[in-house]
Amino acid sequence: MLRPHLANPWLPLAVLAAALLAGCQRHVTIDKSSTLATVNGERITERDYHDYIRARELQEPSLPNNPQTRKVVLNELINRVLLAQAARKAGLQRTPAVHVALKEDRENILARAMLKRFLATHRVPMAAIKALYRKDVLTTPHEEYEARNILVATRTEALTLLQKLHRGVRFSVLARRYSLDGPSADKGGELGWFGAADVLPSFYRALIQLRPGQIAPEPIKTRFGWHIIELQAKRPYAPPPFRAVETRLYRSLEQQRVDDMMAAMRSKADIRYAPTS
Repeated sequence: MLRPHLANPWLPLAVLAAALLAGCQRHVTIDKSSTLATVNGERITERDYHDYIRARELQEPSLPNNPQTRKVVLNELINRVLLAQAARKAGLQRTPAVHVALKEDRENILARAMLKRFLATHRVPMAAIKALYRKDVLTTPHEEYEARNILVATRTEALTLLQKLHRGVRFSVLARRYSLDGPSADKGGELGWFGAADVLPSFYRALIQLRPGQIAPEPIKTRFGWHIIELQAKRPYAPPPFRAVETRLYRSLEQQRVDDMMAAMRSKADIRYAPTS
């Protein structure tokens, strides 16, 4: 989990794209795989079998790959088809809860298909990836920092904690008790080693003014709240070679393309929010 003060520059696709493209995806192409069984004329295919196995293994331990397993799974698929057919015959697809679930499922499938087509037709060129490498990796300050952090909601609270630090209260004690940055609070405020690109600009600007062992004299404001920062150590940092970050750079540029596409679609859409009470 990302710590709230960190701004990860290598996020994969936007939350929308990640939710739609990750995990156990349904195929959006025509199923031409072999037929394993038919139930009242409805096919159960090899693709259905493997999709069902993948979904099943998210909930239970992997099954052994043998004829007995195949028979058990195929019978489960047959039961599923029979139940779905009975539900349609009973008109359950028209009940409110089922209707909403089917609508969401259909929209997810269509959105996945749209994103898949967009990414296939808007591939990021290698020249753009190398340009981003030169701009964001090679020009990043070549130092790493080890620091501690206490995150609170208000400047007044941060100033009170600073006074306690100056009176000798241990940083780790205050971080565990008061910090809103859960992962680091559990470690007494410890953030580990990180680079300039990993933190928000205001956090970084305050950090580089400090000497190892020094606490920032004033609280630092970010969009997450107010930070008390202590620089513990710093060391030289060699930027990673292009091949080591190529995939992450590609995903970052892909992210931007998806964001731009969504912004363009939203700008042309008639979107109306219901009034808040």
